Amino acid sequence: MKKFLLMIFLAFYIMHPTNGQQNSWTSITANLPDFINDTVIINNGADTIIANISGLSFIDDNHGWICTNHPFDGEPSAVLETTDGGATWTEHDAPLAAADIYMVDENTGYLGATNGMIFKTEDGCNTWNYHGHLGAYLYDLGFPPRPAQNGYAGGKNGTMAQITPEGVFPFDLGLAGNVYCIDFPSVERGYAILDYQMIIYYMDETWHVEASYPYAGKGWLYFYNDSLGWCVGDRFLKTDTGIDWYTTSVNTVPEAPLTGVFFNDEYNGWAVGALAQIFYTNNGGSDWIRLEHTLTNGFLNGVRFTSPTNGYIYGGEKILLKYGTLIGIEETGWRVDKEREVVEVWPNPTYRQFKVQSSKRNVELERIEMVDVYGKIVEMRSQEPGTGNQEVDISHLPAGIYIIRISLDNQTIVKKIVKL
Repeated sequence: MKKFLLMIFLAFYIMHPTNGQQNSWTSITANLPDFINDTVIINNGADTIIANISGLSFIDDNHGWICTNHPFDGEPSAVLETTDGGATWTEHDAPLAAADIYMVDENTGYLGATNGMIFKTEDGCNTWNYHGHLGAYLYDLGFPPRPAQNGYAGGKNGTMAQITPEGVFPFDLGLAGNVYCIDFPSVERGYAILDYQMIIYYMDETWHVEASYPYAGKGWLYFYNDSLGWCVGDRFLKTDTGIDWYTTSVNTVPEAPLTGVFFNDEYNGWAVGALAQIFYTNNGGSDWIRLEHTLTNGFLNGVRFTSPTNGYIYGGEKILLKYGTLIGIEETGWRVDKEREVVEVWPNPTYRQFKVQSSKRNVELERIEMVDVYGKIVEMRSQEPGTGNQEVDISHLPAGIYIIRISLDNQTIVKKIVKL
């Protein structure tokens, strides 16, 4: 019976037009150009500081911007723009080290500098004009879904400001905590998190401070609609009402604080943070799974998706990861010309093991990774020098579809294999 059900699954997999696709994360940091203050040498050459990617804003799958941050608040930084989903980038100068960026459309947007200054562009980031001042150190910008024009900035010691096309209008919440994150699921409803166990909400054109939540440290939040939201920090929290919060995934505790969360729908979400942590849930946050990966070991600042199959993670030291659909070996970031393909994987499908073999002389395998449908690395082999083939036993893995990433000859080839 088990074999019969598996054959039905395989038949559906072959016939269904979307099931030939798999999604995974890959690093696109190498696509970034050199930019102003991207690397700073201090202490008479003893230390090197690499710029952070501090904010990201996309208006569709392909057209987006990232802003950069470095330790020198008074010096310029860069805004990088892509129109092809991160394959190439154009540099625009920014006046100061940036904390966040938000683009209303391809021409109009706002840049929040760490020192509290807010700048506006109306020509697609070619020029930035001073728009106003928060009056405190700035942490985040938050706007309702496009085409909304008005948003908010949050900063130190309970300081916030409304941002409109006309200017910046600061106000004090009268609260002790720093406003680290602002999220608006709609024009009518918004949320902001303070670092002293409080999430405030915006309704009827007023910020309300009655809401509180279980301790999560310095958290980050995201709302799918006006009432359904999640908060991550030292733990995972969820609300179904926008007011009352509860802890989820009690058996999973982040190794270090989490600093970003995003949900594509009511069930599928991602969370990222320090120590290169990437978590995934497919049941609305009841359970979170930490993904094993070798993409980076750095600090991850945030995660954003433009569609269910297109997302980005950004972080310290110019870390930029992309989530996309793999179709054979043609996925951007792992693209290999089929005429130059040098690896064979067989048998496929397989019950117990498969072989990875180079079809050309003098080409050595370097590393083999197997990834499941959730992006988790389930098998990894590092090869000895001079090895051109490898047999991999996967009898211990459950039946299903896996992605194989094969590193060799300064390239990565992606294959797909079915375990029976």
